[in-house]
Amino acid sequence: LALATGVLLLLLGILVKVKSNEVVQFSVQYDGKYRQPTGTSDSELFYQDCPLGNSCVFNVTVPEDMAPPIAVVYEVTPFYQNYYSYQTSVVFAQLTGDVVDENAVAKVCISKPSRETSSGDAIFPCGLVATSVFNDTIEFASEVDFNDDDPRMTWDSDYDRFQNPPDYPTQPSNASWLYDRYPAVTDVARGVKSRRFVDWMFPSFFGYVRNPYGVIDSPLKKGKQLMIRINASFPVASLDAEKRFLLTTRNGLGGRHALLGSLLIFGSGVCFVLAIAVVAINKWCPRPAGKPRFRQLAHGFTSDWEPPQPGPAAASAAAAPPAAAAASSSSVDQAFKASV
Repeated sequence: LALATGVLLLLLGILVKVKSNEVVQFSVQYDGKYRQPTGTSDSELFYQDCPLGNSCVFNVTVPEDMAPPIAVVYEVTPFYQNYYSYQTSVVFAQLTGDVVDENAVAKVCISKPSRETSSGDAIFPCGLVATSVFNDTIEFASEVDFNDDDPRMTWDSDYDRFQNPPDYPTQPSNASWLYDRYPAVTDVARGVKSRRFVDWMFPSFFGYVRNPYGVIDSPLKKGKQLMIRINASFPVASLDAEKRFLLTTRNGLGGRHALLGSLLIFGSGVCFVLAIAVVAINKWCPRPAGKPRFRQLAHGFTSDWEPPQPGPAAASAAAAPPAAAAASSSSVDQAFKASV
């Protein structure tokens, strides 16, 4: 079993490694301490600081030919969306287009700044998640066919659940709508149906956030000088976090998974070691049937220990012929009938 598991993990690890190496990607880090992510080479990482509130231009070189569709992904690390108080601070009824009573809103959006602006307007939708949306933007040169609201960014089943209220955007009149607070993420027409907002509202399980930002539908050739403009609006200095945009191709296994392939191959190695250990023990330290393998570890056993033998009564009963056993059974039946 260990050998078969090891072979399976090895094949899966090799498959993941091969498919991972087929993925072409490069990243642009523009905030936080310089760090080279796992599985990223020096030629695939570009670093230039872009302070908060600035618009910065990057000239990057495409490392390899990239065939469309090319996913544009943003990453903030560390960013812990998996805190219970954070991920439960959301009124799902608001996201599906319902108008919720103020008292019900206050019970869920406990933090007042997450449900009411400084001027007293009601934040819609409220909550810590909806008031901390990533709002940095990235722009490409005109020859790049880029769409930041592409249907391939989200699952249709998730996107269809998000709806604006029936009287949006006129009622309630004192509402602070999503487009008021995050004009770089959505507009009046879309409201909560911005795909970037939809992705953000599903908290990340890990200690970082990595969500789709858009899709490029034009090829990028190796060596091409790509001009990128990044507008930094999302504050991370207090978190000591990093921000980066990642451009990556996709295949049947998604993006690049260098670490996953290594873990699978390591797991196969562990299984092979266990299989070798089992074979070695059975070859050089076999265990006779009915006896312990290591007598010195078996409490109460001596070097001349033998399995217990059946007693005289049990031996005679086992040796009794079938006819005698049948006669004994018949006499018992007769005695029982007589007593009745």
